[in-house]
Amino acid sequence: MTRRCFFVPEVASDTRVFDLPPRLSRQLEGVLRAKVGESIELLDGQGSVWACVVTGIRRGIVTVSLVGKLERPACESALPIVLGVGIVRSDTMDLVVRQAVEMGVLRLAFFRALRSQYGLRGKTAEKKRERWSKIASEANCQCGRTKKLEIEIFDDLGHFLTSCEGEERATEHTLKVFALEHEPGGGLKNLRSQTGPDIHRVLAVLGPEGGWDNVESSALIAAGFKTVSLGPRTLRLETAAVALISSIQLLWGDMDEGLFYASREEAPQARTQCKI
Repeated sequence: MTRRCFFVPEVASDTRVFDLPPRLSRQLEGVLRAKVGESIELLDGQGSVWACVVTGIRRGIVTVSLVGKLERPACESALPIVLGVGIVRSDTMDLVVRQAVEMGVLRLAFFRALRSQYGLRGKTAEKKRERWSKIASEANCQCGRTKKLEIEIFDDLGHFLTSCEGEERATEHTLKVFALEHEPGGGLKNLRSQTGPDIHRVLAVLGPEGGWDNVESSALIAAGFKTVSLGPRTLRLETAAVALISSIQLLWGDMDEGLFYASREEAPQARTQCKI
């Protein structure tokens, strides 16, 4: 069941009673119809979760009482994954955001590919970022993650690749891949036999539904990205995103551990404990 939890910039643990930010207060009062005595959770986006109780609602201001910090089983991926995606239809992008959170992606970057139908700039981009941040927050609460998904929007593939250069230099053992339809013999399993298990960071890129232009494929290869196939079938973008990230998590990340525990009685308990 989805918990009623919300992201806030910070929680002052030495303050027992405090007012929530105006925007969140309006959401709780006007949209969610929160009531005094109701329990909520506050996340700071950096991994901390706090249990609170609504103690007052007055003219757009919601006051809460801090109960304590919650201790949750760790579910953040130990493998930082950056997923770059060529922009497509809005409803498809909404799905990609939600699924990226559930699959443990650290950073999600959208860019206009040469075959994208449209791009995002200025106020339109900010509105989309706000919408996707809200979707990501809801997905966080559903899947139990406590760190906020980073969402960025770039003008094109070149700007995205430039943004990755500093991160790549700062992190050794970085794997860079991009999905290419009908790539013969280029599965991730074969790639793992070449790289081994010691991968500390992954940059993965998906093109739009129209596929990559040859100019973009050449640019990715020149930037050190390896082509990978997602099988013989043509996948929709939202399906390709799940297939690519789940394969990466299985081969280098934490999905193999999840499958291991799923079949055993000694799996870590998902119960939430609260420290006062």
